[in-house]
Amino acid sequence: MPRIKLEFPEKVVYCHQLKVRINDINYGQHLGHDTLVTLMHEARCSWLAESDLSELSIDGGQIGWVVAELAVNYKVEAFYPDQLSIELAIGDIGSKGLEIYHRVLRGDGKVVALAKTGMVFFDYEAHQAAAIPESFRKLAGLDQE
Repeated sequence: MPRIKLEFPEKVVYCHQLKVRINDINYGQHLGHDTLVTLMHEARCSWLAESDLSELSIDGGQIGWVVAELAVNYKVEAFYPDQLSIELAIGDIGSKGLEIYHRVLRGDGKVVALAKTGMVFFDYEAHQAAAIPESFRKLAGLDQE
């Protein structure tokens, strides 16, 4: 089976720390794949929240974002109560969206998963894609490139 190959960009823009909770464990006795996606979502929300932004208001108004695609490479298992670090990095950038990469690391440094989300900025009032807000460009350091 051919696998999607993800390569994490060099520059980490944010790192979120958390512990695997007992309810994150599935019947295989390790971190569930569905929960991992939720933890990556939490990391993105935490990154925005540190700048008083949210997924529904990245610009302080009605511009937010939506997930347009998701790809995950699962590497090793994580267990209760492993410490995890979820690093975020920016990939390709378009006029109305970009890629956010996630690297999930266990406390021992092993990569649990690599993931890429395609995020499209979205005007929730007009119900259509929108340009990348300046507030996000500043947060992600995009104006410095």
